[in-house]
Amino acid sequence: MANARRRFLRLSAGAPLGLAAWLGDGCSPPARSRSAPRGGGAGGGPEAPEDEPIVVPAVNGAINVQPARCLGCLPTDQTIEPDLVRLQLSIVYELGFDGIRITAPLGDRGTLLAAIPYVRAARAIGLDALVLLADFSGLTLARALFDDRHRHAVLKMYTDIFAPPPLPVRPQLHGLGPQGTGRISFQILNEPAGFVGVPPDVYVRELLTPCFDDLRQLYPDLIVVSAAEAGDKEGPPRLRAMLEAGLEQVCDRIAYHVYTRDVIPLLGDHVRRIVWVTESGTVGTAQHLPWVRDVFPQIVAGIPDVLRIFYFDLFDPAAGVYRVLDVRPAGRGFEAVFESTELHEYWAGRVREAAAGRPLLGFDSLVPDIRAYFPTLADTQAYDAAPWK
Repeated sequence: MANARRRFLRLSAGAPLGLAAWLGDGCSPPARSRSAPRGGGAGGGPEAPEDEPIVVPAVNGAINVQPARCLGCLPTDQTIEPDLVRLQLSIVYELGFDGIRITAPLGDRGTLLAAIPYVRAARAIGLDALVLLADFSGLTLARALFDDRHRHAVLKMYTDIFAPPPLPVRPQLHGLGPQGTGRISFQILNEPAGFVGVPPDVYVRELLTPCFDDLRQLYPDLIVVSAAEAGDKEGPPRLRAMLEAGLEQVCDRIAYHVYTRDVIPLLGDHVRRIVWVTESGTVGTAQHLPWVRDVFPQIVAGIPDVLRIFYFDLFDPAAGVYRVLDVRPAGRGFEAVFESTELHEYWAGRVREAAAGRPLLGFDSLVPDIRAYFPTLADTQAYDAAPWK
């Protein structure tokens, strides 16, 4: 636990003083005020006594998170570093996000298993989890989902691993919502025309439709999200082709990507489903804050059906492009170095404003040992027994 505490202090040192000072067990706020409800998919909880710490208000939407398990490790190395998982999730929680989107690639055993603790721990503290069923490279998953012999078994593996709710960390906590855990959603592939060469109508009729039917049978409460198409001007025509092929009848959420303002008016027509923008961001660290502050409201105003936007992204290996922060080794653990300092302060300021002086619980006080959510023997056996290989 001493090492866990050092990790938490290292993280807090990079946060604005006003936010860092409130995070942790029993930290006193600079002022007392009425409680701020926790937002997002988990729903608001009952009001807590003014001197009782509350969970961080979820006021900053959702964010894409990479299922990083180790830095610089080879694919043959199946290591999952607990401190690396905890670092990313603690930042997501303490910056007031209400959900994560994370890829679970079928063709990469180590990375799929590494996504498990991200999803389970996030849901345990009340954050929603959108699991993207897609490979970072190759066609392993796309081929399996097109194959009538393997599709049901592959989807059963995913639902068995990711869909059951984990035990809440502290179900009595104020603000975690009545159901105690975050919701689970699956998104079926990522930009299929561009990444795996599947035309829009084929995607809807021959891939999404049978997947939707199977998932309804396997786990009826699961939220099924369609693939988005490219977030530039190539995307809207493909989206219209998906709609013409019956997209609205075979998913619970329609997904868009928005990487340029120009596509907003092209995606503005009303649909009969809720829309999630599952990726939106811009190139260049200096442009990150203006994009979130100015363009996100334009998306909501210009596309009436949008109820959720996932920022892209928290961390990836490419400096100065989309990521908010870099992750580096530090002693026996890891540290986060924020590159988008203005965006980080913007998010942290919104958390402070919503908390209105209330003391906030730190991530480590909710999840003292992230390993409690690591893959089990049953998880690894389910993956290894899948018939698609």
